[in-house]
Amino acid sequence: MKSRAASFLGIVCLAAITCAAQEMAPPKPERLEIHSKILNEDRVVWVRTPPGYQQSKSVYPVVYQTDAPGHVNEIGSTIDFLAEQGRLPPLIVVGITNTDRTRDLTPSHADLKNRDGTVSAYPTSGGADKFLDFIQAELMPTIEKRYRTAPYRIFSGHSLGALLAIHTLITRPDLFDAYIAVSPSLQWDNESTLQQAQAFFAAHKELKKTLFFSLANEGSPPSPMGDAFEQFRKTLEAGTPQGFAWVSERYPDEDHGSTVLRAHYAGLRTVFYDWQVPRDRKTGLLGGGMTGIEQHYRGLSARFGYPIPVPERTINDLGYQFLGSKDFSEAIAVFDRNVKLYPESANVYDSLAEGLEGAGRFEAAAQNVQRAIELAKKNNDASLPQFRKHLEHIAAEAKAAGAASNPVK
Repeated sequence: MKSRAASFLGIVCLAAITCAAQEMAPPKPERLEIHSKILNEDRVVWVRTPPGYQQSKSVYPVVYQTDAPGHVNEIGSTIDFLAEQGRLPPLIVVGITNTDRTRDLTPSHADLKNRDGTVSAYPTSGGADKFLDFIQAELMPTIEKRYRTAPYRIFSGHSLGALLAIHTLITRPDLFDAYIAVSPSLQWDNESTLQQAQAFFAAHKELKKTLFFSLANEGSPPSPMGDAFEQFRKTLEAGTPQGFAWVSERYPDEDHGSTVLRAHYAGLRTVFYDWQVPRDRKTGLLGGGMTGIEQHYRGLSARFGYPIPVPERTINDLGYQFLGSKDFSEAIAVFDRNVKLYPESANVYDSLAEGLEGAGRFEAAAQNVQRAIELAKKNNDASLPQFRKHLEHIAAEAKAAGAASNPVK
């Protein structure tokens, strides 16, 4: 069965609509309470696993995020959408709630002078390094023990959280593989983090990391936030270490709060810029066959540092591409490859059956749909009614073609 698209005969697959309806409710984040000896307090984190996590055996990259629970479902929904479009893999989101936000997210102790000349005192500020110790020594081991995590980590923060993201990049660059800094408060403490960043990038010749940072209509020069942002951008424009990828954006039609959604989307696209399998720009078709697709995922595995299998859905798309051009032998070969890679998926057998059906091999097609039905029953698959209808359709086609036996059971 071709997921979320018309079959090669142009018939819309109703099973896809059924599945989509069942998955409307987003995954509910799990609340964890961790006692931190480093911080000498209990900390609550919210963990959002991707759709289908419980049914799979896959490992997933992790996004660690400040200021939970506010952004956990927001960035999670963006991840789900982009994963559905094949733009990135499903991700685990770990959101850390605040107890003393200013303490944990600021790298140095400072009091800030306001525009009207008054001073805002922050007596507990400057605890970022201790907070990072908690993340590194206590939180990450807990997450990696409880969940199936891939060895690729992303840090995402907003405002002071974005300040912390840049501080982490320049003081513990290997703690994360990629950083998303939304409206970073680089004006903190007379731009001390900005100055450290300038020295850091001048001193490093190689740095295989990715950074996305952005600013809304909240700090255009000569304001402190806007000025620090532009200085940081110009620092990176002047020269960066080999292997360091960065993108910056300005969103003049967004404010400090509304900018987060757009920045998360753009930041995730930046981190996974090469995830999607290349397609022909004119036709939209996958190029290179199975060989090209497998080569693409070998390249992703090398870049992200863990084995990334070719997704079932991508192989299926290629199979239906061959089926649409009536190249039945190639379609059958691709669908058969999917069966070997994903033998517990009901859908791969149903798709193989479509290829065999197109080639007039009705008996073999019926056998594969029967296997799809067995697995659908076992896995409580919502597509079971459509598999049964497919079996009936094969029986009718076989009869019309003069087949000797009726495969319906």
